[in-house]
Parts: sequence; C-alpha cells; structure tokens
Amino acid sequence: MPSRNERVELEIKIIKYRALARQAPDVETTQRINGLIAELEQKLREIDGQ
Repeated sequence: MPSRNERVELEIKIIKYRALARQAPDVETTQRINGLIAELEQKLREIDGQ
C-alpha cells in the first residue's frame, strides 16, 4: 500500500505540471505536459482505489 506521502507528492507534481502547462511556449509542449498530468492522475486514482 502506498504511503500518504506518495499521494501528496503526486498531487504536488500535478499542481506544478499544470502551472508549467499554462506557461508552455507552444502547443506541442502543452500536449506533452498534459499527457504527463494524465499519467500522474491515473496513478493517483490507482492509489485511491487500493
């Protein structure tokens, strides 16, 4: 079972990536960052499901 710290770290990464996506210089970079955010959100859902 993942620790509470792991969940918090994922949430922080998501927040940071969202901020980064807003500042991205082009559409391709924004799409890549959004893909990373989706992966992190999936991991978060997996943790919540356990």
